[in-house]
Amino acid sequence: MPLLKDTEREQLRQLVKACLLEISKLKVELKKCQNASSKSKSTDNIQLKAVKDELQKQLKEKNVEVEEVKIELQKQLKEKNVEVEEVKIELQKQLKEKNVEIKQLKTILNEKNALIRDLEVDLERIKTYFEALTEKPKKDLTSFQSQIYQLLPQGESTENDLYSHIYDIGFKELSTENFKHALKNLERKGYFKSRNNNGELLWEKVDK
Repeated sequence: MPLLKDTEREQLRQLVKACLLEISKLKVELKKCQNASSKSKSTDNIQLKAVKDELQKQLKEKNVEVEEVKIELQKQLKEKNVEVEEVKIELQKQLKEKNVEIKQLKTILNEKNALIRDLEVDLERIKTYFEALTEKPKKDLTSFQSQIYQLLPQGESTENDLYSHIYDIGFKELSTENFKHALKNLERKGYFKSRNNNGELLWEKVDK
């Protein structure tokens, strides 16, 4: 390896020195950057903590507001539930009263319907009696005998039952003796028949 000249050695020394100086400057700059970065980081941490604290404060306030609203809503809900329960009780009371009224009306309606049915039966019976009383007499019967025959019911009956039937229709002036006489005349002419039932005489209408 050839020896360096003095000038070349000096130049090399100066170059090394310049490099060392540059490295020193870079170290200083790096240190400054690190300090600046540390300060910046510290500042950011402080700002971040401040923001975090502020957010936590706002969140706490909001939680308080939410809790207050929740309490108020629960209070209102409780009041509404009380109102609903009162309305429910009142409606149940009214419904019970209405049910009683409906039951009473149904009873009245049933009584009216029963009365109407009874009246219809009475009307039909009166119609039958009227037709019997106004019908042309049988050829071999007097008008009175024909009426008695038409008005007496079907089936076997005692003399007393038949008399009660005629009496209830309206023959209030007819005596038992006259009725008995009319009954025997109807039997004689074939419109009634009788039979002895253990000592009791039973009469039965004959269709003619």
